[in-house]
This record gives sequence, C-alpha cells and structure tokens, in this order.
Amino acid sequence: MARCPSTDEGGFMFCNRFAASLCTVLGTWCWLLSFASTGLAAEFLVISDIHFNPMGQLSKSQFQTLHDLPADQWGNFLIQLAPQPNGLGQDSNYALMTSALDAAQKRLPEPAFVLYPGDFLAHDWQATYDKLAPQTIAENPEAFRQFTNKALMVISAEFEKRFPRTPILATLGNDDSYCGDYWIQPGGSFLKAFAETWRPRLGDPATQASFDETFPRLGAYRADLPGFAQDRLLVLNSVLWSGSYCCAYHAPGNQNCCECSNPGTQPGRELMAWFKQELAQAKLDGKRIWLLMHVPPGLDSYVEEKSSGKSKAAEMWTDEFITRYLALIDEYRDILHVSFTGHTHMDDYRIDQIDGEPVLLHKISPAVSPIFGNNAAFQVFHTADDSSLITHWECHMLNLASLPKAPLPAWRQEYDSRRTYGLEEVTARSMTALLQKMRANPTEEHATAYRQFYTVSASTISTKDLPIYLCTVLNSTFEAFTRCLKSHGLEKPTHVAEPAELRRNAGKIASSASP
Repeated sequence: MARCPSTDEGGFMFCNRFAASLCTVLGTWCWLLSFASTGLAAEFLVISDIHFNPMGQLSKSQFQTLHDLPADQWGNFLIQLAPQPNGLGQDSNYALMTSALDAAQKRLPEPAFVLYPGDFLAHDWQATYDKLAPQTIAENPEAFRQFTNKALMVISAEFEKRFPRTPILATLGNDDSYCGDYWIQPGGSFLKAFAETWRPRLGDPATQASFDETFPRLGAYRADLPGFAQDRLLVLNSVLWSGSYCCAYHAPGNQNCCECSNPGTQPGRELMAWFKQELAQAKLDGKRIWLLMHVPPGLDSYVEEKSSGKSKAAEMWTDEFITRYLALIDEYRDILHVSFTGHTHMDDYRIDQIDGEPVLLHKISPAVSPIFGNNAAFQVFHTADDSSLITHWECHMLNLASLPKAPLPAWRQEYDSRRTYGLEEVTARSMTALLQKMRANPTEEHATAYRQFYTVSASTISTKDLPIYLCTVLNSTFEAFTRCLKSHGLEKPTHVAEPAELRRNAGKIASSASP
C-alpha cells in the first residue's frame, strides 16, 4: 500500500482505510501505488511453519467425510470436531492455524507485506493419509493429490480472508511435497498445483510474472517489496540445497503418487545459478537484496538428553552448496540486507560470516506448529522512517504449554526486541555483537531473555547449555562449531550425517521411514 503522509497513529489508520477503499476500486493497479512510497516507516508480518494437519485425531469415517467435502467447507467441519487449538507436540489443527491468523490480523490489519518461510503441510502427511484413506496413495494417487490440493486451498483462503489486499510472499518447506519430506520434485505436479493456488496471493503483476517463470520449475522467484522501491526479495527453495534432499531416510517407497525420483544435485545447481544471476542483476539495477528461504544455512544442533553438555550437530546444507553460497555472499555482500527463514521452529538466528566478519543475518521465525515443544508464535517487524532498515520486531505468542492445566489463554506480545535486547537496528553486525556479549556472560539479562524466548517461553535453555546454542548461531560449519565449543571447555560434538534424522530426533518425532 502507498504510505500516508501523516505520522500520527490516527492519520495513519485513516489513510490505510482510504487506501484500502481505493484498492477495491482500482484492483491490480493498486499494486503500482506501493512503489510511490515516501519512505515512511512500515510494518510487515512474518509467520511460518503452520504445518496444517486436518487429519489429526480423525476416525476413518470422519476422514472420508472431510475427503469428500469441497475445500470451502473444510473449515466448518473441522472446527466442529475440534474447536480449540491443539497443544504441544502436535502439528497445527484448523483451530490453531486460524487462531494464529486471526491474532496476526488483529495486531496488523494492513501489513506492507507478509513473509511465509515455508512448511504448509503437516509432518508425515503421506503416512497419515495412508492410515486413514480407504485406498492408499499407491492404489489411488489421484485421490491423494486432490486431497492435498484442497488442503493447500484451505490455507490460501484463510490467508486471503484476513489479508485480501496484502502481498503474501511464500516459499516452500521440506514437508511441502506430494512425494514426501525433502522429496519435492523440480518441475513436478506439486509445484504446478501450489503455483496455481498461491499465485493470486502475490499481488504485484511483476512478482506474478517472475513466479510464473521460475516457480513451477525450481520453487524460486523474485519479488518487489511494496513500499521499498530500492529493495528486492529473492525467494529460494533451499530444500534443494539440504543435506537431506531426496535422502533414503524419507524415501517415498510404496507411497509413490507422482513418479517420484531422485534428481541428485542438478536442481540445486540450477537454483544456485539462478541465485547468482539474480544477485548480479540486482547489483546492476541498484537494488538491495532480502532473502526468503526455508532451511537456513549453517548448523542444526541440540543437547543430548543424557550427556553433560555434549551436543549432536549436522550441517543443514551439503558442503557443495554451503561453499558456493558463502562465495556468493562474499561477492555480493554490499547489496545484501537480511534473510528470513523457518524450519527449526524456534525463535533463533544464523549469521553468515566471512573471515570473521558478519555479512548476513538469517532471522529464523518461530513456528505456529508446536510439534517441537515450542509455543505458537508470529512476529511483526518495523522499519525506519527514512529507509527499509529493520529497527526492531515484536514476537506474539499463544501459551500452549499451559494446556491442559489451565484454560486456553489469549494471544499476547511476548517481547519487543528493542526493549528486550536494546537493539536500535537489526543487522548481522548488531546481532553478532549482541550474541557475542551473551557468550561472554551467559547470566546477563540479554542471555537470560534468549534462553527463555528460544522456545517462545515453553521451556528455558539452561545456562550451562547456552554456549552450544550461541556457537550454532555464529558458525556455519561443523569445524568452526567444534572450535567454538572447545573455547567454552565443552566436548567435541557428535557429527550426524543426516540432518533430517537429527531434526526429528530433536523433536522426538518417530520416523515413518521404512527401515
């Protein structure tokens, strides 16, 4: 939306209502108004990892009823079966998904844009379907595809209902596939189905054109950010760079609906070539780059249950792709602004460093899905009056950890980063200084806040384990991570070759893969 010339709250609200009415009249042309920005402050929403599970707790007869309903009737059916959001250890039911979107819309009715860092569908989507459906995926693949497509339509419609005039810029996660976890097929039928469903949510015609050109093949596209004429968003399908991409751990096996095959590293190399080309073009165009992806670069790690501080860790990307990526980050560091990711479900960060210098901040969004023991959350980001520099963010949460001991509480603001961390700007350099301060003094107030807010106040990281989390944030490779731990007097971590296995173990999710 075009920005209002008034900076007082009443004037801003009036202008938003006027602009919304004008958009209703002008339709598509309204998106062009966003580039006439006066550079005033803006707010945008980041919400991630909903992992919608309409099948949770359904009987076979209830599933069949849902299966046969059109997508626009799913909501009424599901809310009657389960009117309250589910608790920790599960993916989002319909009530939790809509509760999160309602709370986000209430807090920010007219965001400049919405970023969604991936994972629309629940974990073990295919295995759950096969347990409930009268015919398995292998026996009736078309029925499975239709069911999955309707779930995507439901999610899209719920976003559209609350943010009808807002560009909703999304990437895919590792669970977003017909074929299974980490098995998204480049140029396959899932990408085409998702593109058809999500294209109307993008808003801007130029973004839609880029989306049409590259998303059906690679799940990537570029987008102009409304209100920020100097900025460009590159949406990356970083699942293709994951060390778990098309791995045996999640092989579809008999759940084969779409001729699922392992294309190896070629799609990731195509995406890397596209990324390099887009960075070069952005530099020629004088654009500053934001990134949106699901799986962040760097490490995934957690503390083993029965050890004294010894951790397990895995690189989330393959050596080839992290090496090529860091080379590009180094080459184009002068045009890089910020990156938003999801995947870990926690309120966390990763920082790309080149020769010890912080270059790019990846803000990891806490998830709506509470399956990893985190409370449900979304975040609102603020930018400066005279630029798109991010000044601070708010985290809003639903305390699911209180269930079933207490009635379901209301959504509330958990913290504001400006007040909690003393930040005046959100950059790789400022966040690195903050995190290094925490490393030096694990009991100081900012470290205490990080330990509490990591799981969105569902649990608290112990003081003795904090260095493991901070070393994970600040180091991109296992070797650097190991050196960091040793500097704190901690043992060498256990290296896990399979990041998908590590993530599921961290969340205590039983594997559905065949032995």
